[in-house]
Amino acid sequence: MIIFRQRTISILARCFGAVLATLVIFGAQASSDHHDSAPVKSGTQKGLSKTNNDKDIVLRKNAQSTLYLLSGWGKTEGPYIWYTVSAHFNADQSAPNGKPFNLFSLSGALDCQEKHFFFYRTSYMYFDPKARSLSEVFFKKSKSDIMPINPETIESSVSAIICN
Repeated sequence: MIIFRQRTISILARCFGAVLATLVIFGAQASSDHHDSAPVKSGTQKGLSKTNNDKDIVLRKNAQSTLYLLSGWGKTEGPYIWYTVSAHFNADQSAPNGKPFNLFSLSGALDCQEKHFFFYRTSYMYFDPKARSLSEVFFKKSKSDIMPINPETIESSVSAIICN
């Protein structure tokens, strides 16, 4: 039973990552000509270093969502660098428990030399702009399997920033 739950949780973590990546990638393709004239924090700036992790970095933005590499990344443990990616959705989504959410975060660790990563926590949150309150509506905490970093994934963008 425990092995079944671990495998199920591992599969769920992969699915959450895949869903997040799919939402962001397809949304970005749908609005590929989207370029704001306002300055946007970007992880592709030259000279970005591991010590420059005190601000959130916009990884991708489109009409449906904004994907961030959250500040505070860079803590290392062995070969891994810990990070959290968060997505803000412009419309409510449904969490696995059916509750509405508009913020999603996925925490993981990345091995820059071996070019692989794993997730260890997913969190679905709801920000109520009228009440100005944030609440976590659903979360899963478990380590996924180690997965390779593929070029078109969010982790590839994260790797380009944190592995410098």
